[in-house]
Amino acid sequence: MNMNGFYDKIDGFFAVKDFAAAESYMKESLAQADYEGDLAATVTVCNELGGFYRAFSRYNEGIPLYEKALGCIDALGMSGTEGHGTTLLNFATTLAIVGRYDDALDAYTKAAAVFEGPAYAKDFRLATLYNNMSSLYQSENRLTDAAEYLHKAMAILKNLRESEIEIAITWSNLAGVYLAMGTDRLADAKDAAQKAIDLFNQVSGDSDVHYAPAVSALGEVFYLEGDFKAAEAQFRKSMELTKRDYGDQTLGYAVLCTNLAAALKAQDRLDEAAEYLSKASTIKERIGN
Repeated sequence: MNMNGFYDKIDGFFAVKDFAAAESYMKESLAQADYEGDLAATVTVCNELGGFYRAFSRYNEGIPLYEKALGCIDALGMSGTEGHGTTLLNFATTLAIVGRYDDALDAYTKAAAVFEGPAYAKDFRLATLYNNMSSLYQSENRLTDAAEYLHKAMAILKNLRESEIEIAITWSNLAGVYLAMGTDRLADAKDAAQKAIDLFNQVSGDSDVHYAPAVSALGEVFYLEGDFKAAEAQFRKSMELTKRDYGDQTLGYAVLCTNLAAALKAQDRLDEAAEYLSKASTIKERIGN
């Protein structure tokens, strides 16, 4: 398979937000790779399609794709390669989201063994791994470990060129960890969220798909400070961005509906709050969460 052509097609579909066509094309490409016995192409397409399903909260459809990719990697004798590490990283991220924390940590540890090895520089891949390990630790409420791995990621990124977006994402993730730590770290959360937003605005405006979570984090800060009107504005902005990037039927959008409902309820706008709680419930039921 011509993988350059594959990526060109995918980029074209994503550029015009034609997600149905993108999914269809990736599934057709996977069938073609299987038919041709092109195991390397199968690994690539499985990773791309698995990432697509993760973005749209279709996690259980992505898991067998990563398992298939890892089987191909083993058959190709690619253990320890960049492709192996990347697939483990992607697989672990999805496993963490669905609550398979032990399996996720095992996959992350194997990925770290690849990217911390002497064959690889401390670059974006390792920073991404640390960011994702932080997310896993946060899911397990190991918040000190979560913050530690984000700081490890930040230390790498600050020494890399053109890393502003990744630094902004890391600040956004830190804001989430500080929020989880409670009101004692609220000032740190606010500072981290604002740093993320400022850096996004400086580099790419609101065009990056990671901008919305930073806006949402700032909304949570405002809510905890008791500024419910400001929180509402941030949650609504994050919802618009999330809908633009992924649509309005994802788990992330449902969480934003719930957060907005809380801000509305705090303003005694109970009918509006109930409407958004109903939206969140419908979305969660649809995706089986």
